Amino acid sequence: MALTTTVRLRLESKAFDTLFGHHEARYRGMVATAHKVMADQVPAGAQPTVDDMKKVLQPMVELDRDLRTHLVTRGCTQKYWVSDFTDYILDRVLQPTANVPAENN
Repeated sequence: MALTTTVRLRLESKAFDTLFGHHEARYRGMVATAHKVMADQVPAGAQPTVDDMKKVLQPMVELDRDLRTHLVTRGCTQKYWVSDFTDYILDRVLQPTANVPAENN
């Protein structure tokens, strides 16, 4: 799933950007692990997609002690916070961009 501006702003209003910044090396390591796991599963010569990696990354993020503490201290009790933060991590680490298609004239 791509990170929307609305979701990014909601996360940043609850200081998830600060959480990411304080533990960036660990989150980058989690993304690298998720990539390796999924790269071993996709057909030879192909790369796993961001959504493929999210399926592996999200359970790791859910168990992260610092995230769990952050969720409690910020009053973020809804289940969507973990999924959204996982998208945020993927966005910050992989920095996907939208390629604008050329206009057909």
